[in-house]
Amino acid sequence: MLAHFLAVALSFPCVVYTVLLGIAIVYWLFVMIGAVHLDGGDGAVDGALDGAGAGAADGIDGGGHADAGGHADGADGDLGDGGDGAHHGALAAMMASLKLRSAPATLVLSVIVLFSWLFSVFGMQASAAWVPEGLMGLARFAVLFLSPVLALPLTSIAVRPLAKIFVPTHATKNESLVGKVCTVRTGTVTDRFGEALLEDGGAGLVVRVRVDTGETLKRGDQVVIVGYDDDRQEFTVAPMDNVLDDDRARR
Repeated sequence: MLAHFLAVALSFPCVVYTVLLGIAIVYWLFVMIGAVHLDGGDGAVDGALDGAGAGAADGIDGGGHADAGGHADGADGDLGDGGDGAHHGALAAMMASLKLRSAPATLVLSVIVLFSWLFSVFGMQASAAWVPEGLMGLARFAVLFLSPVLALPLTSIAVRPLAKIFVPTHATKNESLVGKVCTVRTGTVTDRFGEALLEDGGAGLVVRVRVDTGETLKRGDQVVIVGYDDDRQEFTVAPMDNVLDDDRARR
């Protein structure tokens, strides 16, 4: 029984989610022992989750010629500006509708991976029993793409109670952060998607950031917070070079 389970978990498409689940488990072990701050200053481990998701999605997109890899590709900044903004806009709308933005991104991603892994394993078990051998290739790709789709509503239900645990006990006034310099931590920042890390003398503060329509930033860019939208709880940022140029022009 165990050997059969391992064979399924390590075969395509389950192996994609098995690898991602393994990375997520390692991440949370680091969080538990205090080596990593949740959604905080250790960009390497957090980036590993983003990178693993991007790599898996690249493989899916290349093999199945589908658009399902849009978000992950965007996480590494490899898509064109137009496609990247469209995918992230759709993702932001979906996250908001499912109320997934109330919890840290790493928690949401980990739960999605967990449910996707469960659906893929059970899906392949059912396919082996009911799908003819000649259609197994199609069934594998169907399980690969449908698993994260089915995982989203369950993730929404699971993370909502957990979101309260991650509410900070004290918070800096958002308006007081205007004028601060932060570093882009997602693969890109558009007018609908993006996060940045603000150094606060501790683990760092992760904030949702947006840029004006038409502008795009990439991971590692230094930006300045120029405004805050209280309704959307998002900061507007501008590239450091633009702010310096405007300052020189005023002088």
